[in-house]
Amino acid sequence: MPVKYWSFAGLIVTYWCNARCASCYLCCGPGADQANGGQHGKLEHWLGVWRGLAEASPTGCRIHISGGEPFGDWPRLIEICRRAKRDGLLERGPLEKVETNAFWATDEETVRQRLRALDEAGMGKLTISTDPYHQQFVPIQRCRLAAKVAEEVLGAQRLQVRWRDWLSEGFDTDQFSADERAKLFLRYASCGRDRPSGRAAQSLAPFLSCKPWSDFADKPCNDRLLRSRHVHVDGQGLVMPGTCAGIVLGRIGPRSVAEIWHRLDLDHATRPIVGTLARAGPVGLLDAARAAGYAPRSGYAGKCHLCWDVRQWFVLKGMHKAELGPAAVYQAAGDSLGDEASGPSET
Repeated sequence: MPVKYWSFAGLIVTYWCNARCASCYLCCGPGADQANGGQHGKLEHWLGVWRGLAEASPTGCRIHISGGEPFGDWPRLIEICRRAKRDGLLERGPLEKVETNAFWATDEETVRQRLRALDEAGMGKLTISTDPYHQQFVPIQRCRLAAKVAEEVLGAQRLQVRWRDWLSEGFDTDQFSADERAKLFLRYASCGRDRPSGRAAQSLAPFLSCKPWSDFADKPCNDRLLRSRHVHVDGQGLVMPGTCAGIVLGRIGPRSVAEIWHRLDLDHATRPIVGTLARAGPVGLLDAARAAGYAPRSGYAGKCHLCWDVRQWFVLKGMHKAELGPAAVYQAAGDSLGDEASGPSET
C-alpha cells in the first residue's frame, strides 16, 4: 500500500506567534491568523479533526498541538485539551505533546498552574523551542523557567527541548547587532537542523552553501509525502505532510479524514504536485515550472529549498491552487524579521 495511515498528527491551532523567526517554515507571526483569513478553527472544528484522525487509522493517531504559538490564547488551548479528554478522544488519539516557545513563562506560578492544568487534561510532554532564532523574540530566561517547572510538575522524561544545547548555552539574540545576529543564525543554520523552506528559504538559504539544481535530480519525496505517517492540519482543515508545509493533501470539512486518506491513496500518482514530487522530487516540479516560464536560481541550499522556491512561484502565478496552500504562508515568506510584536491576552 503506497500511502501509510496517518498515526501522528499536529494540530496547527493558530498561525499567530509573538515571534517571527527566521527559521519558521510556516511563516508564522503576529498577523499570520488574519493573513490566513482569520480561520484558526473553532472548538468543534478541532474536536472533529481530532476524532477523525483517531478513527481513520486502524492503530489510532497520536496528536500534538502546535502553531504558531498555541499559548497565545491560553483559555482556548486548555479548553481544546479538556474537551478532548472529556469526549474520550485520548483513547485512540492520545495528546502526545504541546509545543511552545515559552514567551508566556513570565513567573513561576503561572507556569506551574498551566502545566498542572495540561497534565490533568492528558498532555504527555511539553516541548519548548529554543534556538538563536526564537531568542531574538523570547528571553532565554523564560525558556529556562518553563523547563525547570516542567521537570518538577511533569518529570524530566516528559520535557522535550529543541534544542537542549541552546537552553544551557544560549543568550538573548535581541541584544545583538543585526550583523552579529545574522552571523550567528547562519552558523547555526549550517548545522543542518532547519529546513530551508518557508521564511528560512528567504532569510537563511541564500547565505548557505548552494548547489545547482541538477545535484538534486533522482531524489524523489515518496517517503516524506506518502509514507511518513505524519501530517499537520490547520484551522481551515487543510491536511499537509508533516515536514512539507504548504502542500495540501486534502481539506477536512468537505471530506472526512478517512475520505481524504482513501482519495490520496487512490489518485496521488496523478496529482501535479504530490504525484510529481513522489515520483521525481523537486527537479520534477522544476521541469514543469520551467515549461511555464520559471527561471532557475544559480543554486539552492537543498532540495527542500528548490521545492519551496518552485512552489512559491506557482502560487504567485495562481497555479495549482488545489494542492498549494494556504496562500498566505507563501506570500508571507519574505516578511521582515525584526518587528516588535505583541500578542493576544494571556489571561
